[in-house]
Amino acid sequence: MAKNTAAAAARASGGGVTRQERRSLRQEAAVNAAVRLAERDGAAGLSMRKLAQELDLDVTVLYRLFRDKDELLLALCERTIELALDEIGEVPGAEPWQDTVRRVAEATWEVQNRLPVTTALTFARTTGGPAERRMVELLLSCFTRSGLAPERAVLFYLTFIDTALGLCAHAASLSSLNPENRAKDDTTWTRVYARLPEGDHPITRTHADELARVSRKAIYDTAVEAILTAAERAATG
Repeated sequence: MAKNTAAAAARASGGGVTRQERRSLRQEAAVNAAVRLAERDGAAGLSMRKLAQELDLDVTVLYRLFRDKDELLLALCERTIELALDEIGEVPGAEPWQDTVRRVAEATWEVQNRLPVTTALTFARTTGGPAERRMVELLLSCFTRSGLAPERAVLFYLTFIDTALGLCAHAASLSSLNPENRAKDDTTWTRVYARLPEGDHPITRTHADELARVSRKAIYDTAVEAILTAAERAATG
């Protein structure tokens, strides 16, 4: 996808397209390159200067495409939402609202965990861009179809999206740890908690093995289902 976009941008340097179309193609190529750079070199490796080198451009060209690095980060956030919408695809009109929310949750998890560095850099942002506007409309329509009053539909929408993105960012942060520190975290339940004095921590020690077996995805899915159940109860209460 990125190579095709870059090729299209290169062709656009000739005739046949408007200046705005050419700019959009160049921005798309830059965003694709920024995602590759971030995932390859980490958050510290993403700078306007390094991105310009990646694209073999003078950095001043980038600043004509993006006002500053923050504008670039908002474009990266838009890209993750675009990818999630692509994963979701068409939403059948007869699909239960809960199933649509579940598909959004699954697509969000897949994309955000495929791009952990990009996720860590952008998960808390609000872009106001076209992809985000489509996602907001989709999710708000789901919670509205549940029968919730407007103020409750908005509350459950925000609770869902903040929970989903927050848990994705948590997983992304863990995946960015170096192998030694990640192993240390992964074994804490069995290495530390399973060996606590039974007299002081009997319940924690008893559940240490079960705690070690819970996956980040299981926590994510449980949180999504809890929100859906709470929304259903609020709608009928």
